Amino acid sequence: MYQILQDHDGDLLLIIEPQTTDPDGPILIYDGGDTALLFRDWDSNVRLNNISEEARPVLKDAEEIFVVEMKKDRIIRDYMVPIRIVHDVKVLIA
Repeated sequence: MYQILQDHDGDLLLIIEPQTTDPDGPILIYDGGDTALLFRDWDSNVRLNNISEEARPVLKDAEEIFVVEMKKDRIIRDYMVPIRIVHDVKVLIA
């Protein structure tokens, strides 16, 4: 489960469930469609399915996204992640 939010300045926020490790060189891989891949490190990736149609153009035009890992109302960790646009993210996931 995840949420993508945008503040009044246009900055993006991705809220995800906490992962077991700290990220190491994270990157969000996206192609403009309904799926993205948050690569956290070589052993930890988060697949984002069913991205809303409203979020797609905003996400595709953004250079980075602020990721917050939350458990209930507690922030476990947060970090800035660059966004890289690819031709087809599902090829990388399969």
